Amino acid sequence: MRAERRSVCFRAGALVLALLLLSGCSSTLAEQGTDARDVTILLAQNAADELGLKNAEGQPLRPRSAPEMKGRGNPDTPGEEPDYRGVVGYAALQTGWEVSRFNTFTSTPWILPVYGPDWTEQSDDMIRHKTPVLVVDQSIREGIGHKYTGYLNVVRLDTMKETWIDVTQFVTVPYWTRSLTEAVRYGYAIAVYRDKSRWEPIDRKSHRGTVPDGTRVLLCFSNPPKFRSPDREHNPILGIVFRSKKESESHFRTFLFFNDDDLDLIY
Repeated sequence: MRAERRSVCFRAGALVLALLLLSGCSSTLAEQGTDARDVTILLAQNAADELGLKNAEGQPLRPRSAPEMKGRGNPDTPGEEPDYRGVVGYAALQTGWEVSRFNTFTSTPWILPVYGPDWTEQSDDMIRHKTPVLVVDQSIREGIGHKYTGYLNVVRLDTMKETWIDVTQFVTVPYWTRSLTEAVRYGYAIAVYRDKSRWEPIDRKSHRGTVPDGTRVLLCFSNPPKFRSPDREHNPILGIVFRSKKESESHFRTFLFFNDDDLDLIY
């Protein structure tokens, strides 16, 4: 009875911490001397204990943080399959075609699909961008460009339930808490533009343009050669600005390069 009572109390405490973490109360945790990463590991350990999760050797699973791993199926060592089992990370939008093609990116939270054991999409369920997860198992294989594709069996730390997510939708760090230059290496994000540097945004042909203060900018996760800034010193950050709020006019979008001092990351 005492063990059961302790388990209930521990679950209740973990739930409170989860609510603090997922509600974005990082400042509250910081004031109490608690690091958000520590809270996430605590939640993951609680989930592993409650669900009786085991590692490949049959031992109790010990969740770990692995910020050095690239995530999204990218190999950390050429030719070697990345092993995410036991890693605590986050579900995070990868392809983002819908948000980058249509002016719907300001509608948050962004929603990602989840999958069943047979890897069919579960239409009656979904997971929010930024949700912390614990990887229990993986089924991935090497694909084009040596990147791995497939699915990860995860425990959602917002519901403590198991599900499957696409490996490309998994990151090992909460990049939206990092600097702009770091964040854009991991995935899409939203920033608000405010002219502080006096370096106006430019397009690929170095034409400078005016963007109203308060404009929300969709930051892009990749920077292929054709989208490299002509002025990397003063305008290194690639973003998308829409000139129409109508989805039917989604082609009215502009790729611009911004000074990082002019962008405040908000999502």
